[in-house]
Amino acid sequence: MKLLSLSFVLLLCSLCPSQLLLAQNQQTVVKGVVTSSKDGEPLPGVTISVKGASKVTSTDGVGQFTISVPDLKATLVISSAGYKKLEYVLAGNASVQISMDPAQAAMDEVVIIGYGRQNRATVTTSISKVGKEEFENAPGQNPLMQLQGKVAGLTLQISDGQPGSNPQIFIRGGSSTSPEGDAPLFIVDGVVGVMRNISDLNPDDIESVQVLKDAASTAIYGARAANGVIIVKTKSGRRGKPVINFKYTNGIETQGKQYDFTNAREYIEVSRRNIQQFNKTNPEFFLTGGRYGMSTGNPLNSKGTLEFLDTYIQNYGPDYVSDLIDNQGWETMTDPVTGKKLIFKETNYQDVTFQNTYRREYDFNVGGGTDKATYYLGLGHLDQKGIVLGTWYKNYSALFNGTYKLSEAVSLNANFSYQLRQSNGVGNYQNVLSRSVTMPFTYRLNYEDGKPAPGEGVASFRNRNHEVYYRDQYNRNQVNRATYNLGATWNIIPGLNFMPSFYWFTTEGLEGRFETFNEVTPTREATAAHNYDRQSQLDGLLNYDRSFGKHNFNAVLGASYINRYEYRMSGSGRGAPTDYIKSLNATAPETQRITTREDTDVMMSYFGRLTYDYNKRYMFAASLRRDGSSKFSTEHKWGIYPGVSAGWNMHNEKFWKPLSAYVQKFKLRSSWGQTGNNEITIANTQGSYSTGYTYGGEAGILNTVLANNNLKWETTTSFDIGVEIGLLNNRLNVNIDFYNKITSDRLFDKPLDGSTGFTSIKSNYGSLRNRGIDIEVEATPVRTRNFSWTVNANYSFIRSTVLKLPQTAENKNRIGGNTVYDPITNTYVRVGGLAEGERFGGRWAYHLIGVYATDEDAKNAPYDVEAAGRLKVGGDAIWQDVDGNGRIDNNDMVFMGFIRPDKTGGMQNTFTYKNLSMRFLIDFGIGHVIDNSFRGRLMASARNNNMTLSDVLTGKVWQKQGDIAEIPRYTVQSDADYNYRNHLRGGNSLSTSSGYSTNNSL
Repeated sequence: MKLLSLSFVLLLCSLCPSQLLLAQNQQTVVKGVVTSSKDGEPLPGVTISVKGASKVTSTDGVGQFTISVPDLKATLVISSAGYKKLEYVLAGNASVQISMDPAQAAMDEVVIIGYGRQNRATVTTSISKVGKEEFENAPGQNPLMQLQGKVAGLTLQISDGQPGSNPQIFIRGGSSTSPEGDAPLFIVDGVVGVMRNISDLNPDDIESVQVLKDAASTAIYGARAANGVIIVKTKSGRRGKPVINFKYTNGIETQGKQYDFTNAREYIEVSRRNIQQFNKTNPEFFLTGGRYGMSTGNPLNSKGTLEFLDTYIQNYGPDYVSDLIDNQGWETMTDPVTGKKLIFKETNYQDVTFQNTYRREYDFNVGGGTDKATYYLGLGHLDQKGIVLGTWYKNYSALFNGTYKLSEAVSLNANFSYQLRQSNGVGNYQNVLSRSVTMPFTYRLNYEDGKPAPGEGVASFRNRNHEVYYRDQYNRNQVNRATYNLGATWNIIPGLNFMPSFYWFTTEGLEGRFETFNEVTPTREATAAHNYDRQSQLDGLLNYDRSFGKHNFNAVLGASYINRYEYRMSGSGRGAPTDYIKSLNATAPETQRITTREDTDVMMSYFGRLTYDYNKRYMFAASLRRDGSSKFSTEHKWGIYPGVSAGWNMHNEKFWKPLSAYVQKFKLRSSWGQTGNNEITIANTQGSYSTGYTYGGEAGILNTVLANNNLKWETTTSFDIGVEIGLLNNRLNVNIDFYNKITSDRLFDKPLDGSTGFTSIKSNYGSLRNRGIDIEVEATPVRTRNFSWTVNANYSFIRSTVLKLPQTAENKNRIGGNTVYDPITNTYVRVGGLAEGERFGGRWAYHLIGVYATDEDAKNAPYDVEAAGRLKVGGDAIWQDVDGNGRIDNNDMVFMGFIRPDKTGGMQNTFTYKNLSMRFLIDFGIGHVIDNSFRGRLMASARNNNMTLSDVLTGKVWQKQGDIAEIPRYTVQSDADYNYRNHLRGGNSLSTSSGYSTNNSL
């Protein structure tokens, strides 16, 4: 709190009138702005002096400066690390705009680092930059999507297609065995936070994104930077006349590929014949009674449409039936079982669920400035329909960045941003995308009165049209995000600045759901939620930037205070008497349940960094941060995180001159650092308690989360060595990094014995290593006056290995996994799970080596444990009996591969002709396996009631005795429920454990 008070005092002092009074003299005041000739960006921290005089100043955060000169014939001397020293003659001008040429070509750009900026030529850590053009010219409602395939070592996975949703993103393998949840730390215009900080941010307002990958670059963010750091800077105004931009974008989105289903007629033919051929226990149960898609017994306004034609004519008359066939798209066919005529109506539920949609985006911004002030205002609106029926996303955004110079010594900067998102998504992705879409096409779409029918209509899923009509159209999902920032820069002496900043960030979410009365859910269920997050942040930063001859120094000393508050309210109820009141208060009082929760945590931090370079030839940097978090107990509240790095620009050596015609840039650099992870809750260290329990007849409080006072910070230690090479006059630039990252004292939920009354306790255990190589290439193969072709490519290889685990009775202290037979050593070995010295994420499965052609061939089949010893027949799968013991069980599972790729990358080609540009982007991931369980579930007829794939009509699938097939027979009876187990196999702790997973090599 002493630092907090000091920061406020210094801020007030910097604004007091005494600091604003300027000495009066006869000299002339010159004002100006310094920019880079490469990209026109303003250059902060540039040293400006008057030749032959002692006057010295430096540019502020937006490149502006003010200096007193004897007269307007004076010469200014301008210098900055990474740029050519410049002498500028005023020639009578009191207002000037100065452009500086980079001392290095191509990749010597200015990048944003932790609490500062640095020229690329002197950077000694692993940082990748993505410029504004990637966000201005590419579609995508989430800015993170534009990072896909453009940054080596960054993995971006899209878990769903809901418009506005966040992707999974992790850097260099994350820091856990489930890296999909290892999101990096996001910093947007100084606000330190999580992914929601960037959610809904208008991509058109982004100036640049920096990805900090090694621990030396992220150590200055300490306890929250173990998974890397992504810094986002938004656009700001520049000195000059107002520049106004308006952009309208219109796009069409469609499903990339449909599932290869049969049509309804083929489904009926295959399914009913299949039942007659293979169902020896209860064929009538499937053929009649309207229970499944291939069943008859569906009267008017029932869920299904399949019925015998004569039954329809007898019950509803020939005129009605003729109208169905002639005008309403109903069809007839011959039943392969009885030979009688069937009538049915086909509805392709892919066409019902998926739709061709649009996205419209409007972007407006204006920016400009004077000698005293700059401004940037951006407004945006995105309206996007999802390809799944009933899903959509709307975003309204506003951004303001401004600066105001109070005097030569003091300037202010302010930032305000606001985002409003409204969206409607899918309640359950598996039910909609894996079940509703696969419903047999014979289910009725609408009732006679035009209202949606539920399709199969089981409790878990139904026709998507029915969901939207009765439930999803009434959903309310709104999020409001606002960020306020006020900061100042006080130029105490030339090169020394004090920069206090205050941030206020809020997120408020309002949700409401209601389902009107219908035959599937007649209880009129309602839910509501109110979520509120608030973060206040106060930073104080001293920055000293000075050059002494060829020696260039920069020092940063600062502190940060962050206070986070969360409020959660959720309520539910049912039994409303009417559909007209769609809120929670209309539900029956005895069904209403309301819960609330509040959390607060505080982090106090002190940090510093020193960077030095000698003539841009030898570079060194060191940083140190000390974090204190209220999440931990008193004994482990503080953590210290150091980082050091060094670099050598060999191309600046005299001995390099003979090589400079061939290699214009050659920089070696290396770094080491430590970062932390404090992603726990206060309950993990202090316990959690709930009311509503009784003990001995008295009201009691139950301890629901067991406290661990010994819990400490998870630490990631990283070593990085890299080389940067520029060839062909810097038309070809290559960056190569090798890294070794070890995460120790990992935070995990340690299982507990049931006798403790708890299932687990948050603990520190073990360590794992991520080691790999990142390669980034930038090339310009063609560059003429009017045409250019630029290639940006990257490649990453990573190997993730468990180093240390808690002591167990297993070899390598293995946790989880199972036993398989190793034919190389002729022994049974333990594999899978987590084990010391092994890569994690492996998958084992049963190996399909063929299909029994006849019942005779299957007589001597091994005993199949998962099929409960069922007698094998023609058409059954032949699973490899690896150990040759006449028994198919988990010991016979073989290694398939790993679920995560170990080689990723991307390539972007940009073609520019005059003012027209065109881009092609690809990204890839290899070195992993994918379990096509969706296809397996369909071939296995999971739940006895799936639409058929077109494969069942081909010779690939076994049909009859003597067939030589690639795929085991298809049966309408569920492969799992009836113990066929030709398509769905158990994971046995070596693969996916869901009952509907394939776990086989097919």
